[in-house]
Amino acid sequence: MRTLDSFMVKVRRKETPFHAQLHEWARALRSVHMPVIPGLHHLLYAERRLRRTAWDTVLRVAYYEPLFKTRCERVGKNLRLIGGLPLLMGNPIRLSIGDNVTLSGVTTFVGSKLIDDPLLDIGSDSYIGYQTTIVTGRGVHIGRQVLIAGRVFIAGDDSHPLDPIARMRNEPPLPVDIKSVWIENGAWIGEGATVLKGVRVGYGAVVAAQAVVTKDVPPYTVVAGNPATVVKQLNLSRTTWSRPSEVAHDLGV
Repeated sequence: MRTLDSFMVKVRRKETPFHAQLHEWARALRSVHMPVIPGLHHLLYAERRLRRTAWDTVLRVAYYEPLFKTRCERVGKNLRLIGGLPLLMGNPIRLSIGDNVTLSGVTTFVGSKLIDDPLLDIGSDSYIGYQTTIVTGRGVHIGRQVLIAGRVFIAGDDSHPLDPIARMRNEPPLPVDIKSVWIENGAWIGEGATVLKGVRVGYGAVVAAQAVVTKDVPPYTVVAGNPATVVKQLNLSRTTWSRPSEVAHDLGV
């Protein structure tokens, strides 16, 4: 193996005319391309897509979803996992899932160390996107019709204490620093946002992409920035609901 590695180094260095010629041939091979054959490659692409979709469906229905349901305290109808099985870490979590919930399989749910049976409650018709991480703290409560985009981080505690000596001793955070997070009905958490401990995101509010939420978000507002501040008040008269009573019903007011 070392002999092969040494030979490849000589080729990259072009140490002799022979090695230099091999290097030129290798570069020439990298520029070889096959043209698209009409019909054939379209068919091959469609076959690949159909095959992958069928296999992903079999895994979801027969494997990922049944396994995930064994870890849930309550699961409503029509749970849908996309692309895998969520990773559960830390203390065992009490998972409560409503109806018609969609979860990316590439998500991580972490039960806080000092809380027995921490709760993660996800309301009906809600969506949690790709690579989202939720640290439960005392409990993370996600309402109905909540949209959580990819790479969102929700933390009910800091995971480590602020005291550097305590961190070096690998001690957990202080109990007083472990709190709950509430995301109320109809909220939308944008791509890459962070929602920290003790925060309540109000009804119908929007957290902009990459925002860092450190305090409560008022209902029907848009917050952005680090730390997140209100940048817009939502005008409900421009929504698709035709009557105020429908807004109240859909957002759970």
